[in-house]
Amino acid sequence: MLLHDSAIDRARALSWADFRRIRSDPAQLVVITVLPIGMMAFLTPSDKAQLRMSGFPDASGIEQAGPGTIVLFSFFITVLLGASFFREHEWGTWDRLRAAPVRAVEIIIGKSLPSVLFSVAQLMLLWVVAFGVWDLRCKGSVWLLIPLTASLAVATWGFGIALVSLCRTIDQLAIMAQPGSLALGGLAGTIAPRDTLPAWARALSPYTPQYWALKGYQDVILHGSGFGAIVQPCLILICVGLAGGLVAAFKFRLNHSKVGRS
Repeated sequence: MLLHDSAIDRARALSWADFRRIRSDPAQLVVITVLPIGMMAFLTPSDKAQLRMSGFPDASGIEQAGPGTIVLFSFFITVLLGASFFREHEWGTWDRLRAAPVRAVEIIIGKSLPSVLFSVAQLMLLWVVAFGVWDLRCKGSVWLLIPLTASLAVATWGFGIALVSLCRTIDQLAIMAQPGSLALGGLAGTIAPRDTLPAWARALSPYTPQYWALKGYQDVILHGSGFGAIVQPCLILICVGLAGGLVAAFKFRLNHSKVGRS
């Protein structure tokens, strides 16, 4: 499978192997897609009251619950990315992969691609639900949500590949990816509007990538802002992704031993 001539073929072979694995056991992907839909329904009524008290008398609540939930759960895709690496160690196939004529960068690209594509599909589906089911009304151009969403996908990949490179066990990665994402998302105002958070949380929120993704979305959706309002959030999210890639470049090693089972 990995004896193809080009790096593209080798990365593609790894990607197809992971696509087949995810397709054979899609439960994790289904959960991280269905949960945010339920959370939108749960948060919309309370967010409606908060937004109307904040000066948006026509708000339905989905303007906060939609993008907030989407940003919060987007980072959960890192668990799927981590599993694609750590399961190789659990199944004892990592040494065989190391012995194959494939470079570390090809493994990173090949095993990252399915998670990135599923992340984009998840984000698109959640936006369709927000607009189609809960009638989200966007004051700005809907098209501006596309570069924001693409930048968010880059940031989640960077977060995930950095964790894969730094964590030795699947348990470490799961703790950092799930409770860590919840904590950072909470600080950013994805669960409750940022205005309702304590002062110390509002001070810390700009240091999270989730804050910038949510800020970009809300500037477009609630305030009707134009392209200029999403430039900074997009650049910061892309830089988060690049920073994660740099961590992988310096820390990801094929000879590192990892524990893929609890």
